[in-house]
Amino acid sequence: MTAQPAPRVGEAARRLRLPDGSWAQLDGPLTPGVPLVLLLHGFRGGLASMAAAPSGQRSWREALLASGFSTLSYEQTAPDGLLAPNLEQLIEIAAGPLSHHSRLRRLPLAIVAHSRGGLLARLLVDRSGNEPRLRGVVDRLSQVITLHTPHQGSGLAALAIGVDRTARRLQSAVASLGLRPAVLAALCSLSASPAVAELAPGSPTLRALARRPAPTRVPWHTFGGISADLRRICTLLGPVPADGRASAPARLARTRGLSEVVGVLDRLALLTPALREGEGDVVVADASARLPFAASHTVNRLTHVEALWDVSLQRQVIALLSDRCLLAAA
Repeated sequence: MTAQPAPRVGEAARRLRLPDGSWAQLDGPLTPGVPLVLLLHGFRGGLASMAAAPSGQRSWREALLASGFSTLSYEQTAPDGLLAPNLEQLIEIAAGPLSHHSRLRRLPLAIVAHSRGGLLARLLVDRSGNEPRLRGVVDRLSQVITLHTPHQGSGLAALAIGVDRTARRLQSAVASLGLRPAVLAALCSLSASPAVAELAPGSPTLRALARRPAPTRVPWHTFGGISADLRRICTLLGPVPADGRASAPARLARTRGLSEVVGVLDRLALLTPALREGEGDVVVADASARLPFAASHTVNRLTHVEALWDVSLQRQVIALLSDRCLLAAA
């Protein structure tokens, strides 16, 4: 069966209680034969990352609903923490409501994951080999689609670790970095995070994943970005309007000194392909977003954050999901 035409965005919206007591957002008609798309956000993201978008843009949830798919969105238990607790939460979702809910347990599934969410998807599929309660869910996966995921590691994460090692010795030379002390302290706090180190190339987590057998039962499709125009990121997040009612991304830019950090990263672009125009998306180099066993890899001239709402990227992904629906119905 193919996806049904354009239900209204927000139609049949439901709150779904998860095993850990938190709530997920379940949207769409839950049409038999049409995949329920599980949306996995990235590092430091949340429920809104793929279920909402800045003014004038369209979220992944909205794009998928408009194409007749249903979606399940939730906030990871440790969005700025290590992968392990987030994996355990995802396993409980898979073994719980996705396996036993009366409206969900027979639906085909697909995963669309942004950034670190793609690593969660890989860990889930890999764990299914040792956990019988997950096999039924993984067998229902029609495909996994990862957007700008650091499969081979994030160049920006590796650079952040290096910044942490040196910035603490540069307190007397803050002006040379172009950062106020408060912004430098925030950058050091982020770069010292074990969760950031976990995303760096060659981390134990990524090495262990690379050694695992290729997940041959599920088709994988990867997408990467090659726009590292740092100044455009500030423009995309938007200026603060005259009435002071800034969007959440604009507030982020204003309150966390983003423009100052962008200026520093611009001067560090030679140190990692992730920051070079034509090679990376500021966070992940295109070469790192690829998987050797993927059925396809697509490159777009997008930054990391644009992958959360770019219309062209959404069309490419929806085409893959729709083609799979047609093959299943044939």
